[in-house]
Order: sequence, then structure tokens, then C-alpha cells
Amino acid sequence: MLRLGFHKRLGNFHLEIDAEITQTVTAVLGVSGSGKSTLLNCISGILHPDEGVISFLGEILYSSQEGIRLPPEKRRFGYVFQEGLLFPHLTVQKNIFYGHNSTSRNGEQIDINRVIDILEIGDLLKRHPHQLSGGQRQRVALARALAICPRMLLMDEPLAALDAGLKHRILPYLHHIKEAFDIPILYVTHSISEAMALADEAFLLDEGRVTAQGEPHRLLTSPSALPIAQMTGVENILALPVIVCDQVRGVTELEIGSQKLLVPYTEIEVGKLMQIGIRAEDIIVSLEPDLPISARNVLSGEIRGIDPFGDRIMMSAEIEEHSLSVKITNEARNQLGLVVGMRCYFVIKANAVNPLWET
Repeated sequence: MLRLGFHKRLGNFHLEIDAEITQTVTAVLGVSGSGKSTLLNCISGILHPDEGVISFLGEILYSSQEGIRLPPEKRRFGYVFQEGLLFPHLTVQKNIFYGHNSTSRNGEQIDINRVIDILEIGDLLKRHPHQLSGGQRQRVALARALAICPRMLLMDEPLAALDAGLKHRILPYLHHIKEAFDIPILYVTHSISEAMALADEAFLLDEGRVTAQGEPHRLLTSPSALPIAQMTGVENILALPVIVCDQVRGVTELEIGSQKLLVPYTEIEVGKLMQIGIRAEDIIVSLEPDLPISARNVLSGEIRGIDPFGDRIMMSAEIEEHSLSVKITNEARNQLGLVVGMRCYFVIKANAVNPLWET
């Protein structure tokens, strides 16, 4: 669908991309400064690479060898920015319809009224951007991007400026767009949970290069995603099957090998996988399994590695073939006499387990 083989230098930063985008929704993840926005700007035509080629469905958009530099308006890619960037002097309706009649996709216009209905912004049409909440602005920006009948949607951290509550309210709208329109989406983010929720495929970008790619819940629960997880404060990302969903008790039980991990109740079908996040510092190490504490999870495992981490110690542990990172003080390590190969117990409060998404 989208072939990328180019490099671009901006000051001391060098973006060098060799990748093929083939899925309906592709997430590109990376920490700040990894080159995510530069990548989107080169694809959209806002920036031109220094050398290489970019093609979409066989059409060359950029080729240094052939001297092709298709401008953004000829590429017909919808672009949704982090801040929405609506025209402040136009109403919501005029923002959405800006450019709507000038382009078509495969000879057909998108039914903009359907877009407005799906995004539930019909009652906002007469307002101006300054009268909208952050979530409303992003829905309007998405409607405007769809209204030009794009061949592809480029989304640059569209939820980054929203608080957690707004993010969870906007994600279902993105799901509706994915299901309702046959438009490929390239979704740039630093949020593992957003990528898991939306994407069919994910790429990890680090210092201007793609370092890994694959199906999201496998890729993003692997060690290669640890830098992104650490940036968001969640070092452990696991995908575990649901075995019990009990609203009365207020818990959902996940299977981790032959053991159970209890998390706060989430309405989810038994048998499905749930992605969860656990901070390394929220895991307590014990030499005994039967402690008089309120924590619901006491998991047996083995220490596989102990490494200095600033003024603390970062341990890697294996629990039934699942790896966990555990952060403790050096004093605690010495008091417990922890060494590699030692079996011990890892204590985790249920409310320290953060459900990310289900698959």
C-alpha cells in the first residue's frame, strides 16, 4: 500500500526509513525525538526527503532519482494534528466543509453527514473552535480530514493533548471510523495502549530508524518496546487471557501460567486477551508467600537478572514464562539477600494493574 525507502537529515537528526505499510491501521510508536512527526511530514509532502522514494498504491509521490515531488494537495492525504489546528475564524461546519467539494476518492465523495453522525458533532456545527472542548476539537479535526475524501489518514499524536478520561471517550470514535470507512490510517503515537486498541500492525521507531515491526499485542509486550513503556512509566506490558469476570466481587481474573492475576473489574468476555500495564516500582518482593497484607496478587517466580538502575536496582523476573521488570532499592536487595536464580514471590496490588485494552 505505502512503500517508504528514503532518508532525511534535519540538523544532527537523521531519519532513515525502509518499510512497507500493508494493513488498514498501522501504528508508529517512538519516544519524543525518534522521528515520528518528521516521518509523517515526509509522507504528506510537507517535507521532502533528501533522497529515496515514497509510493502509494504504485503511484510515486516522491522520487529523487526521477525528480518527482508531488505536493501535499495532489497526494490527498488527510492529516490530523495533535492540537487539531482548526481555523479559528470559521465555524465548525465551515471547518469541516473546507475543501470538501474539491476532491474525491475513487470518483466518490464521502457522505459528510454520515461522518458528522458517527463523530456525534451535529450539535456543534454553529460553534467556533474556541467554544469547543479538547475532545470536541479533535473530533471536528477528524471530520475535516475525512471530508476531503482522503486516500489515507495521517494522525500525529491526536490524543496526546487530552487527559485520560477524554482519551477513553475519543478512542471509540476512532474505532467507528476504522469500521465505517475503507481508508487506511497511519497512526503516530507514543501510547502503547492506543496502538494496541486501534492498530493491525505496529512499527517501533528509534533514533530515526524502524527497529521492530509486527502484530501489536505481540510486538508491544516484547522487550523491544521497553523504552516506550518506560517513557510512559509502565515498564511491564502483558497480554493475558481472561478466566473470570466477576462484577459482584469487583474483579477480573487473568491467567498467568498456572497462577492467577486479579485486576479491577472490567467488562470483558472470558477467553479474550487483556493487555495490562504494571509499573516496576509497584511490585513488592517477598521471601514468603503467606504475608498478612491486603495485596491480592502473590506470584511465584525466579530472579533472572539484577542490574543497577540509578540509585535503585532493576531486576528481571520470570513468572511462568512471562518476564517482569521489578524496581527495588539496593538496601532491600541486600536485606533480602536477592541473587540471580533465586525463587521468591512478587506481590502486586490489584489496583496497581492497569488494564490497557482487550483483543
